[in-house]
Amino acid sequence: MIVNEKFFEEEVESELQLLGWEKLTDKNFYRNDYGQVINFKVLNESIQRINNITEDKAKLVITEINKNIDSWENLNMKGMEIINNGIRIYDEIEERNLTIKLMSDNVDENIFSYYRQFEITDGYNKKRIPDIVLFINGLPVAVLELKQPLANENIEDAFKQNESLKYFKPELWYFNVINFVSNRTSSKYGSTTSGLKHFYGWNNWSLEKGENPITKLFSHKNLIDIIFNFSFYSDDQNPIKYLAAPHQIRAVNRTIDHLKEVKDNRGGIIWHTQGSGKSVTMVFLTRYIIKVFGTATVLLVTDRKDLDQQLYKRFLNAETFLRNKSKSISSRSDLVSELNDKKHFGIYFTTVQKFAEETGVLTNRDDVFILVDEAHRSQNNINGERVISKDQEEFIVKFGYAKYMREAFPNAKITGFTGTPLMGEEKDTRNVFGDYIDTYPMNQAVEDGATVPIYYEMWKPNLILDKKYLDEMDKIQKEYKETLDTNDIASEQKIETLLKAVNKSIIFEDEQIIAAKADKMVEHLNKRKDILNGKAMIVANSRNAAYKYYLNIVTKYPEYKDKTILVMTDSNKDSVEMSNSIVNRNDMNKVASEFRKPESQYKIAIVVDMWLTGFDVPDLDVMYVDKIIKWHNLMQAIARVNRTYEDKKTKKTKEAGLIVDFVGIWKYISDALIQYANGSSTKIDVQIDDIEKAKEKLNELFDIVNDHYVNNIRSFHTLNSKEQYEFVIDAYDKLLNIELFSVDEKNKFIKLARKAKRFYKISYTSITEEELLISKCIETINSLITSSSIQNDNNLTWTIESIKEAIKNAVNTADTSVVIDESTMTKDINKVAGVLKSEAEKLVKSKPRVAATLYANAIKMEIDEISKIKPYFAKLVSEKLKDIISELESSREIEEIIELLIILSKEVKEEKDKPLEFDDIELQIFYDILSNDQFLQYNKNSETLRAIAQDLREVIYDNNSSQYLYNPKIKSNITTALKRLLTTKYEYPPEGLYELSENLIKEITNNIKANKNAFRKDD
Repeated sequence: MIVNEKFFEEEVESELQLLGWEKLTDKNFYRNDYGQVINFKVLNESIQRINNITEDKAKLVITEINKNIDSWENLNMKGMEIINNGIRIYDEIEERNLTIKLMSDNVDENIFSYYRQFEITDGYNKKRIPDIVLFINGLPVAVLELKQPLANENIEDAFKQNESLKYFKPELWYFNVINFVSNRTSSKYGSTTSGLKHFYGWNNWSLEKGENPITKLFSHKNLIDIIFNFSFYSDDQNPIKYLAAPHQIRAVNRTIDHLKEVKDNRGGIIWHTQGSGKSVTMVFLTRYIIKVFGTATVLLVTDRKDLDQQLYKRFLNAETFLRNKSKSISSRSDLVSELNDKKHFGIYFTTVQKFAEETGVLTNRDDVFILVDEAHRSQNNINGERVISKDQEEFIVKFGYAKYMREAFPNAKITGFTGTPLMGEEKDTRNVFGDYIDTYPMNQAVEDGATVPIYYEMWKPNLILDKKYLDEMDKIQKEYKETLDTNDIASEQKIETLLKAVNKSIIFEDEQIIAAKADKMVEHLNKRKDILNGKAMIVANSRNAAYKYYLNIVTKYPEYKDKTILVMTDSNKDSVEMSNSIVNRNDMNKVASEFRKPESQYKIAIVVDMWLTGFDVPDLDVMYVDKIIKWHNLMQAIARVNRTYEDKKTKKTKEAGLIVDFVGIWKYISDALIQYANGSSTKIDVQIDDIEKAKEKLNELFDIVNDHYVNNIRSFHTLNSKEQYEFVIDAYDKLLNIELFSVDEKNKFIKLARKAKRFYKISYTSITEEELLISKCIETINSLITSSSIQNDNNLTWTIESIKEAIKNAVNTADTSVVIDESTMTKDINKVAGVLKSEAEKLVKSKPRVAATLYANAIKMEIDEISKIKPYFAKLVSEKLKDIISELESSREIEEIIELLIILSKEVKEEKDKPLEFDDIELQIFYDILSNDQFLQYNKNSETLRAIAQDLREVIYDNNSSQYLYNPKIKSNITTALKRLLTTKYEYPPEGLYELSENLIKEITNNIKANKNAFRKDD
């Protein structure tokens, strides 16, 4: 097992070399300085070779590339446009414009190279060294950040490093396609703009067919394929960068291979579970069909108008990527006209209802490709079935739409997409589309992180729906049905009448029952509202039931009056009051968009049928179901809560979706899941568990923690506040002791704690107060272990108050309470540091490792504070603290460590107590840097240093602007002006200019990041 980051890097490097990547070093990576991240020599040669042009023209292209100076986001959008469309230059000799490609979709025309430990600077700040950067034709297209397997540092740490690298060196992300992070146990990749929650990947290094994540992504062929066919920016007002997941790439490639070989018009079935990006897969497949079958026409067919509009909008926003504007077809005659007039490529949208009857042959073309969304719902009955005709009052043979569609396009290839597998009687759908080409079931999507698991909680009011009542209902219905003649139209209608009458009047519309259920729903929602954003959907059985739910909630719970929406079709039979309560159809899109927002004013949506399919609200994590729903409709409905979500501001992540069953749909879920898991009759774990199972798993984790890591944690709830605090500190101290717990063992605890937190949040509404306290205890200990330093931004960690508060508020479901926002506590860092030191003094004898850690963090807080006015001193003592912490993590005597920390603490305090040269912070920062400069030290405490500091600030004022952080030219101009001032007016020696100007620029940058108006004159 590889346990060292260096060895892991070497393994990845070896894999790259086996794939044919050339190794780069300073000797063959041609650049003027470490601020340059593009290998322009190789790029120049590649441009000439690929486009068959002269070096002069290639230089014109490079000049155009260098003109773009912007944020990393805008640079990357421009870079992707250049890769896909090339750069236009004017050929003065031929007097015409030329489009020049930087990269070829012909793999063999490109040069693939990598640089391990790629050292870079931003020209002014300290260096950064990404682990591995991949280059194609000298352009950096992928950044790989690798972490030591089993280390405390995890995938999130690697992601954060790459995120900060985007701001440190925007040019590195100019042509980036893949952001890759791995600790070997887990490997994830995402687009340049993706948050970690939307990364894809694998939880194993060894994949099928002897592959691994490196070979999957970075073989020359696969990477070029991803760049040109599986990555694009949308054409939205706020563009989104899409990058295909492994299952999407696999499905498209398999489908294309099948379409090349298939002899009939059955293009196969792609079953990808709800929420796994099916519509985007259709975009990628359409792009590939157009590429491979050049004269192709693609027709996309949906079974509902609202789904047609959603998919159509997705394709409209991919117009640039598809190189064609999709068109919606309003009638069969329009479709025929388009197919006949346009002999070549086109993308069209229509609904399946246009094939509800025989149409005859619409076109004999064999270059038409039909992609059918939700193929299972309306494509069956190719051989017909007997149904009741109300008009003719007799049984007639009714065919599915697929029969008529096949007759209309006898030579077209038809591929079906579905988010749910073919179930039961729907197996004959394969007669229409053929067999599965690719499957991506729910359990796999959860394992990959493409969706979150779904959990189930059942609640029944005691007055209805107990088992005896349901059994009696089933018996009555069964006996009644057996007395009926299945060939008698009246019998069919009697059954429907019985079921409808019983369901509506007795079960689903009783006002007393709805009131009880509504109370429970609100109580349940209030209890878990801090887990995410407190957003829920109520599924009612009928319009009347939905309206009664609405009235109950908005009248009894005024806090939800303006936060609850009633979403269903209206009717001219509705009362005025009911009509006014329903979301107006003209406002539906606006309201839907608002409900999708994380910060939406709406928290509860009450629905009947609308919004149960094709409506995505990523932060929706609970659905209250009071309606019998079966098969595909059920699977699509509950999938509303399986979308992944991460709040960019609060960093809250969605752990799971929750279905709260108020009517007893579990037996239908169980039946459907038998096939939904993997399309077979073998039931496997699909992560839709009764919430009680999550509670069971939580208690299993308690036992493991109790037996191996934190003894007697089961009795934690019996302790008083002071004893609980001492218990947490004692457990923390033992886990810090490397003689008791190795790094491997400590990391096993961290993994167990994370699992416990997840199951605690999932089962929160059903666990006892005792279980809540134990969960919070484990979470608190884990937070102490994994928090490596005091954060400088909006959070203060490691405070004793926060530990005590975490335990005190154990029933609070918000994320780790050990992290407390400044606004809720204090902004006096000195006071907080004092608390830490005071507590450390108390623990020196009983818990020395905890005491040492508290001392270290108190000093770190004080250093962070003093760095704002004395950066040079802060840098010196930071290095000392770093060395002491390294010794703390080894097996050195803890008493010596504490003594060193106390000495360092006194040193910091003495420096802090010294009077400042300037009351003005900006001038004080410059004075501190200048007074410690090797060439100016002889002027210490002199008026000369004061004058230099004031002159330097004036120069910055004259050259600075609001674009300082985004436009490197501003930094460059300021640097030049600073150097000129120092050399001309103060005769500063040239050999020291670089280091001094770098130190000055660094502090200017830090202050402007903290305060955008720093070092700027008042407007």
